[in-house]
Amino acid sequence: MQTPTSLQPGKLFQRTDIKVPSSRSGWNLDAWMYTPTTCQSPVPTVIMANGFGLCKAHGLPAYAEEFAASGYACILFDYRRWGNSDGTRRNSLYVSEQLEDYRAVFHWVRQNPNLDSDRIVLWGFSFAGGHVLTLAAELGTQVKATISQSPHLGRPLPFLMTINYFKLWLHGLMDLFKQVLGFSSPWYIPIVARPGELGAVTRSHALEGYLWVSEGVGFDNRISASAFFRVPPYKPIQTAHLIKCPVLLVAPKNDASRPAKATIAASTVVPNSSVLHLLGGHFDMFRGGTDYELSIRSQIQFLRQHVPLVSS
Repeated sequence: MQTPTSLQPGKLFQRTDIKVPSSRSGWNLDAWMYTPTTCQSPVPTVIMANGFGLCKAHGLPAYAEEFAASGYACILFDYRRWGNSDGTRRNSLYVSEQLEDYRAVFHWVRQNPNLDSDRIVLWGFSFAGGHVLTLAAELGTQVKATISQSPHLGRPLPFLMTINYFKLWLHGLMDLFKQVLGFSSPWYIPIVARPGELGAVTRSHALEGYLWVSEGVGFDNRISASAFFRVPPYKPIQTAHLIKCPVLLVAPKNDASRPAKATIAASTVVPNSSVLHLLGGHFDMFRGGTDYELSIRSQIQFLRQHVPLVSS
């Protein structure tokens, strides 16, 4: 299903609202497709999704606009249960579902005659930065290139036994208990909160970052508490050595959420990878941030090198 929209003023692309069927019958993924208007079809495509608790409207359109204006189609989508996509329990995180949703969009692109099935790029930020590494390893040569910004790679256990840890553990149990009893509404906790408060993410400046990228588009600061049990076992770094395509790892120096040291170390595991070194924090690579211009310029250069446009 596609709903055309008007050409963006002064831009070299058109945005179209689309629905991509997920692997669950009746649940569609809400997506925006940015198509360059000056390039001959089929065009290479960048598939994009956001990080932990964020949706497609939160910072991603700026990248999609720049990519599309440079000749690359882009598809931004919301995971099931999030944003404008279908599915209940709302704002519930299931790693396997999010990976399935990336696959659904990937296969939708491969079946679209206006998009080049041999030139597909996976793009992800933070938690989704881990997803694209996982899928690049799985899909092999079907993926032409991958861009992973501040990726979730998996953290070593055990976690520090803090008071907040035990609070999250108890809230997670309450959510699991509601699922067992068949309640449709989750037991929620905040996605992000200030240090010392209850929340899934409580690092310094995290709340300010979430509010900044969601300014003007809204932010539903709730997540099912059982996500606390699903994130720790997820370790994309474990299969990263299987990746066949070129990979750009984006590593902001002052990233408190996904430390640059870990991202740089991942480049020794991921074959054919390079590191984009930035100076700011976790959200400074988005439009208006200190790293945005360098980030987008470098990513377009990476695309030009590894996924060159075909001359008409």
